[in-house]
Amino acid sequence: MSTNLKSKKSLATSLLAAAVATVSSVGFAQQSQTAESEIHVLEEIIVSARRKEESLQSTPVSVNALNNEALLEANITSFTDLQQNVPGVFFAGSGGLNNPVYVIRGQSKGLLGTSSPAVVSYFAEVPQPSWGSAVPQFDMANIQVLKGPQGTLFGRNTTGGAILYSPQAPEHEMSGYLSGSLGDENLTRAQGAINLPLVEGKVALRLAGDINQRDGYTKNIGVGGDLDAVDTQSFRASLLVELERFKNLLIVDHFESENDGFNTSLSADAFVDTLDNIVGANPTLGAFGLTAQMLEEYALAEQRGPRVNAPYFDQSESNERMTLVNRTEFDLNESLQLVNIFGYQTTELSYAPNIDGIGSLELSNPFLASVPGALSGDITMVKATLVDESKQLSNELQLRGTAFDDRLDWLVGAFYVKLEPDGAGQMNGTTVLSAAIDFGLPAPVSVGFGPSNGQYLFLTDESQAVFFHGEYALTDALSLELGVRYTEDDFEACVATGARALDGGEPMDVISESQCRAGEGVNNSGVVEKSSNETTYSLGVNWQATDNIFAYAVARHGYRAGGGNGPVFEGALVPYQTFEPETVDDIELGLRADWDLGGGVLARTNITYFSAEVTDAQGDIGGGVSTGRGCVPGDLTSGTPDGDCDVSNDPTGGALVLNVGDTEVDGVDLELVLAPNDHLTLSLNATFQDAKVKAYDTQANPLIQGIVARGGADPFLFFVDDTIQANIRYALPMGDLAEELVVNLNYYDTSEAVKGDIEIPGYSLTNFRADLRNVKGSNVDLSLFVNNLTDEEYLISSGASTTGLGVGGFVYGAPRLWGVEARYSF
Repeated sequence: MSTNLKSKKSLATSLLAAAVATVSSVGFAQQSQTAESEIHVLEEIIVSARRKEESLQSTPVSVNALNNEALLEANITSFTDLQQNVPGVFFAGSGGLNNPVYVIRGQSKGLLGTSSPAVVSYFAEVPQPSWGSAVPQFDMANIQVLKGPQGTLFGRNTTGGAILYSPQAPEHEMSGYLSGSLGDENLTRAQGAINLPLVEGKVALRLAGDINQRDGYTKNIGVGGDLDAVDTQSFRASLLVELERFKNLLIVDHFESENDGFNTSLSADAFVDTLDNIVGANPTLGAFGLTAQMLEEYALAEQRGPRVNAPYFDQSESNERMTLVNRTEFDLNESLQLVNIFGYQTTELSYAPNIDGIGSLELSNPFLASVPGALSGDITMVKATLVDESKQLSNELQLRGTAFDDRLDWLVGAFYVKLEPDGAGQMNGTTVLSAAIDFGLPAPVSVGFGPSNGQYLFLTDESQAVFFHGEYALTDALSLELGVRYTEDDFEACVATGARALDGGEPMDVISESQCRAGEGVNNSGVVEKSSNETTYSLGVNWQATDNIFAYAVARHGYRAGGGNGPVFEGALVPYQTFEPETVDDIELGLRADWDLGGGVLARTNITYFSAEVTDAQGDIGGGVSTGRGCVPGDLTSGTPDGDCDVSNDPTGGALVLNVGDTEVDGVDLELVLAPNDHLTLSLNATFQDAKVKAYDTQANPLIQGIVARGGADPFLFFVDDTIQANIRYALPMGDLAEELVVNLNYYDTSEAVKGDIEIPGYSLTNFRADLRNVKGSNVDLSLFVNNLTDEEYLISSGASTTGLGVGGFVYGAPRLWGVEARYSF
């Protein structure tokens, strides 16, 4: 454990002890003073972290929640915006904004392969698929970020946390809104919703839509259109039926996004070593005679800057999702309720990004001279295409109630989810250092360091569980809480490699699952299976010391299912065809308190300490397991992972998911709010955490053992030590001009995000928004927003970045972008 974290733990412990010690003296004084005078109050935030609505200040889970007003004032339209308003999380795009990988407390999902997500997003309490899980963030009642294992109350066992997206529900009155935005880079956005009461007090319909378009802010001087554009369409219909003891909510949501891809620039900023050592002394680049050309590519990228790119093929990104949710509630009696949550979703995701940030490189003479008959050639470093077509069905049945004079609040249930191919399944055309050489034949011949034919994956992933959760009140202030869940997961996938070599960015041939199983038109096809199960639990004690002070302690055991790699391995790689589940055991201590400091000054202090130990942690080896030029058959140390020198049965893209070892994460979440008066609110949210590998597992394969020993297998993908988010909100009455002017200044600071031997540098951002409410007594609001106020250049994620190949492809965040918005409510 680092000295830095020890000091943070000491600070957190001291704050907890001091606050608990003052419960009696200060807490009751607060109640007395509040009763005697009418003063402003801090906003009560309602969350559903325990599958019921309750005040965040009395919830024994570390939660960051943003309600509809907060989402509007923070100008949140994507998961990147959400990250910059919630400390302790990292939302990376694996292939673009439509395919996020959520990271909380060091737990995530592999960028390649079939590992289950450690953090799951939910739309209306229905778990989202692993791929293409971007949720259209419009017309939301709230968004909640739950931190830590959520393995008893939520549908998928997750070791890191959950993101809850709660859409606005229909209301039994005619109401709605319409808004339009214009701004930088030809931003045009129209959004609106309308509530239609169909049967008074019983049936209501809500229709909502969002059309968002913006030109790309990265100029493309190569092939294709400008990059980092936005072109999305979202439509949602929600039908609410409420009778005396029956309630049913049906939601149909359609989301579509299409653009020319995102910008990945070549940069040396994230390498922990110098460019001369990473590229200049790289043996692989030297063997191909590419050192000078790669250094030139870095120089060109620096000369162009991060807002200009020159890909040699037409990039693309598209995602189409249809989601159906049906929630039924039936009150059997006053203390017993039956709830059923059904979900069905289809996803069609595809992208072809230039993930290494490199244009076309010509092969240099030293390598061409060693290939008799070669006329010319070019080389692909790291390129990838992906198509994922899947459908998911889920259902959760709950029976909830109270007993023992309402002292026991309990819930039992059963959950089922099945994800399966819907058409093409998943095609991952990853190419790693592949040379296409022209011999004057009808088609170029491909050689290389990794599979250049791409992978087919037809995955069927099933999970089923039964669970119980209860809270028993020992006294009016003290309660015990217990949750238990038994889960079974079954993984089955037909995997294969393509029958032909791919050029960088080239799409794969479409085949069916039956062709994969029959081995028609593919290589190394076969079925990979893995089953796993676990009993997870949560045991805690909750203490409502006063109306305004709440403390809790909880111990949890979480689990993440095992999975498999592709294609079908041979030789020394056979033991790595599947990987085992990982488990996490954590403790969390929290104290939430609201304070009256006198003179109308209010404060809120929420402090959470957490410590987690992960056993058999799953980690990625990204691009490191591949067959090298100069391979010696049977010699595992010469660059071949299985001993046969055949790239077609090596891990797709050289990537492999395996059980790395045992890890540990410790940290503190802080939330501080100060409201000196009715107009001004100051808030600070922060997460300070530390992670380490306690012990690496011994790997049977010497090549893989060497990669793991050097830290090349990453169990902490995009781990961030420290993040701070601060906000100043000022509301000023405007007399006859408007009801009020609300100004928000938001500051976000993050330390570096670690990905193996790559460190994405930390950065700071400042965002601004001003809202003029109810202009001239009307129902019209006028707004001005500026994101990245100081126009910082910063990296937000990694494309293809590996020191092994000397490639540093990284994704830059947005420049300063401004806009104006008009919103009419009725």
